[in-house]
Amino acid sequence: MDNRWIDPEIEGIFDGDPELTELAHRVRAARPEPPLDPRFEGVLRAQLMREAPAVLGAGAKPEQAAAGRPRTIRTRRTGWWQRSPRFAWGGAFVGAALVAAAVFSVARTNVQDHQVTASSAVADFHAVSPNNVITVAFNQPMNQSAVVAGLHIRPATQVTTAWQGNNLLITPTHHLAGNTPYTVTIDRSATRSAGGSLAASDIHIAFGTAPTPPPTTSVTELSPDTLASVTDKAALVSGGDGTVIATASTAVAAAPSASASPSASPSSSATPSPQPSASASPSPSASASPSASAVPSSTGELVAMSAGRKVTDLGPAASSAALAPNGLRLVAAVPTTAGTTIELVSVDGSERRTLAKLASSVLSTGWLSSHTALVAEPDRIVTVDLLGHVGTLTTLPPRTTRVVFSAGGGHAFAGSTSADGQLIDLASKQSRALTGSRELAAFSGDGLLVAWIDSTASPARLLTSPIDRDAAATVPLDHSADSIAGIAMDRTGTHVAITDQPTTDGGELQLLSLPSGTVVAHAASAQAPVYSSQGDRIAYISGGTARLARVPGVVSGTVVNALPDGAAGALKAFVDAQIQHNTAALATLSGTGVDVAGSTPHGLSRGYVISAVANVDGTVSATARLIVDPSADHPAASFADESLVLAAKDGGGYVVAALNGGHLSDEPIGPQVLSVVPVTGPTLVLRVSFDSDLRPDSVAGAITVTTPSGRTLVAVTTYDPNTRTATVTTTVAASTSVKLTVETSLVDVDGQSLATAFTTPAAG
Repeated sequence: MDNRWIDPEIEGIFDGDPELTELAHRVRAARPEPPLDPRFEGVLRAQLMREAPAVLGAGAKPEQAAAGRPRTIRTRRTGWWQRSPRFAWGGAFVGAALVAAAVFSVARTNVQDHQVTASSAVADFHAVSPNNVITVAFNQPMNQSAVVAGLHIRPATQVTTAWQGNNLLITPTHHLAGNTPYTVTIDRSATRSAGGSLAASDIHIAFGTAPTPPPTTSVTELSPDTLASVTDKAALVSGGDGTVIATASTAVAAAPSASASPSASPSSSATPSPQPSASASPSPSASASPSASAVPSSTGELVAMSAGRKVTDLGPAASSAALAPNGLRLVAAVPTTAGTTIELVSVDGSERRTLAKLASSVLSTGWLSSHTALVAEPDRIVTVDLLGHVGTLTTLPPRTTRVVFSAGGGHAFAGSTSADGQLIDLASKQSRALTGSRELAAFSGDGLLVAWIDSTASPARLLTSPIDRDAAATVPLDHSADSIAGIAMDRTGTHVAITDQPTTDGGELQLLSLPSGTVVAHAASAQAPVYSSQGDRIAYISGGTARLARVPGVVSGTVVNALPDGAAGALKAFVDAQIQHNTAALATLSGTGVDVAGSTPHGLSRGYVISAVANVDGTVSATARLIVDPSADHPAASFADESLVLAAKDGGGYVVAALNGGHLSDEPIGPQVLSVVPVTGPTLVLRVSFDSDLRPDSVAGAITVTTPSGRTLVAVTTYDPNTRTATVTTTVAASTSVKLTVETSLVDVDGQSLATAFTTPAAG
């Protein structure tokens, strides 16, 4: 509300229009006064002296004028009050003195000697656009350099200034921070007008900015590039750099750069060290010598495809292929009339050689290490090293029909049509059931997360769990149990792709964000999805053709929702209800025994979540800040930090199960941390946002990342002054739980340090 006085009649004419009201205030504060005519002093003095006798009355006249009149009762009554000449002339002199004083005062008054005042259209507003230019309007011409020298903005903000008449225009260099309280202060000693006047006190203009709107989420139709034709039941492998390998294609291929060698003898550069995880003895099912009848039995060719429809022939079609950790070669299982040939193939087609011949069919291929391939037969998993040695690694459950290897080779999924699939640790040989799974499962590219379809539920459910512990999280799906045909997961486990059977919705492909399950993109008539190594592209087969499309919104630095489905929304809704003092909403969002009323300050202006992480037990821990905006009378913002724990409730969703709030106090001088969030990247990447413009050279050294036990992790920090954000890239997997600390060595552009060290848990 604007408490500055304005004429009620004028206010009625304006009808509450804030722009017209502000204009009226500015005109009233800076109304001009006409200059005095140099002759005014003399004219005024003469006029006042002429008027003095009449104003002072008959007592100023000589006494003899009344001497001839008879002294009657009436005349005596009339004259009893008349002054004596002494008093009359005394009054005349007093009147003349007052006239002279009035003339002197009027003549000597300087029109610029009134007090300096200032106003701003943003004062006391709580939703100013972060892109706004702050205008300070003075009521008279100012000493411009003095005013700018005494200008301070809190939080510290780099600005440029300009003048338009008596108006000071303040333009932030990097815009204002969203959802943040601000105070513009001009020291009283700097509020010097051109005539030397000052303001009565420091000038404070307090306001708050509107939250920056989050990017809208919409379902995008994928826009793919066409690569090449493929045969029925072909599988795709991501080869990196936009290359996609198809296990079977009829496309016309370019000639390889070197002829393929059928020899099984290893090259001199491919001599590995013995692998302790596999036996070096030949497998009983491996043929010691080539058979004359062992010829390829599949149609088409194994090919590498890239944008621009470039196709490279890699040899006969394969039933399965897997890219080596170095990305330079493949292990391929080529079906023959006598079984399966295991071949090592260069991605550029320059070399192909046979490693081993197996007497059975092959379900899947993978890599245990850069020197040892994995091959799943129907009853066991074998290793094949680069020397061609074959050894049994572990047996598979009976009736296994599908095997999926993790990219790092540490785990395998063994599924069947009739029983729960098994997650197998290939090092310990221990396994555990993935409840409800049958044949559909996928690993994240970093090998830390497994996802599977619960085909026993109706509708079907998507479940995810860390590899190293049984902690399944559920994502509901709008699919029937028998409609899903395929599943793939990106490198960090933040997105999953699901395809329907061709008879269901034409075989639609859906890309879902995890853990929320929100559909972010889709494509019609798609099968065999596979993500690129960075997760920014997805390949699939549609209409007998391999296609490659960019995943909308998935670029380096995109914020990741790492919380369980519904937790992020419940957390934001709770903080919003605190700001609005919505007791009904707070009751709905709170668990039993949570004292929200006693823990929430009154008169709040804004609030935001600083950080939130998912815990092993399924709860969510978060830190939020509640703020009362500054005002002209109290130019410092007040804040209270609170810690929250959210827990899943019966029937779905999350509620606040524990709340620990603090009392309001003034925000300390110096930079403040606004948020810490994970973003997409090949490893754990955290983005730290600040309210102040910082000295760039103070940022990297002030931020450290440690494990929960206190071990410092290698991290590279970069600072972007345009967004006031620091990006912290670690070398650990995206799902790793860490602690991030910002030390007091962090300094803003005004030389003010972070008041106290800031520490928060974080995870991707």
